[in-house]
Amino acid sequence: MSANQPQPGNELSNIVVVLYQPQDVVNIGGVVRVMSNFGLSRLRLVAPADYDAYRVEGIAHHTRSIIDRIEFYPDLEAALADCGFVLATTARKRGTRRERFTPRAAALLALEAARRSPATPVALLFGREDSGLPNAALDDCHALVTIPTDPTNPSLNLAQAALLVAYELWLAAQNIEPENSLLPTEIGQTPRTGEASTVAQALELLRADTRLANGSERQELFEALAELLLALYPNTTETRMAYSMTRLRAILLRSAPRNDESRVLAHLFQHLTQEVKRGSGAGGEGGR
Repeated sequence: MSANQPQPGNELSNIVVVLYQPQDVVNIGGVVRVMSNFGLSRLRLVAPADYDAYRVEGIAHHTRSIIDRIEFYPDLEAALADCGFVLATTARKRGTRRERFTPRAAALLALEAARRSPATPVALLFGREDSGLPNAALDDCHALVTIPTDPTNPSLNLAQAALLVAYELWLAAQNIEPENSLLPTEIGQTPRTGEASTVAQALELLRADTRLANGSERQELFEALAELLLALYPNTTETRMAYSMTRLRAILLRSAPRNDESRVLAHLFQHLTQEVKRGSGAGGEGGR
């Protein structure tokens, strides 16, 4: 078993923290300290603006074992390529509908995914300090994690956000907290009827899975879907194409497809694309 493989019986070791383009080495150090406090050991940095292992260890004392295992990636696609379930943290409203959970509810989902797919990492994704995560990054995520805050200043420091999420993960791993916290889709609104069952439904999906599709498998699925759309609507604009793909990706990710389901859908889309291309006039009204 390699150093980066989870140990049996320890779900937290199957969870990776991913920092997308972190700008300040002080925040990296803060996240490393938080991870050591709450049993997390796997950190991935995507194109960090600054990194110095000596400074990180000076900020986060007694964390050398985590620092030595930090992985570096040039882009988010590479960082998530082997990940099954992906949760992204964000405070901003987004145009595309995605499930939003509090850290407490998200912790339950992350741990369940880690238990069900012990060879496939679960990713917790945090954005850069100045602008958070771009919309394109959310196309790789199954759901969003939003920390309820005062709307006059909703944004948290990177290390603070990591602290709250890691804390809830630790409590959930120790079976300390109940399964009854869910964030309304809109911050500050009363939950809609039936919305409290969303966590239970998501947990049921995860418990039924043998292994979730990882990032590479999901990417194959999305590329096949994009090719099908282009075959159907060859004259569509890039803007319309991007909008359609964002919405369709969100729909597919809400179902948390297994690896075999992802392959079946990819092959179906590829077959349909071939049929469309062989047909006469199919998709001729592109641009709709």
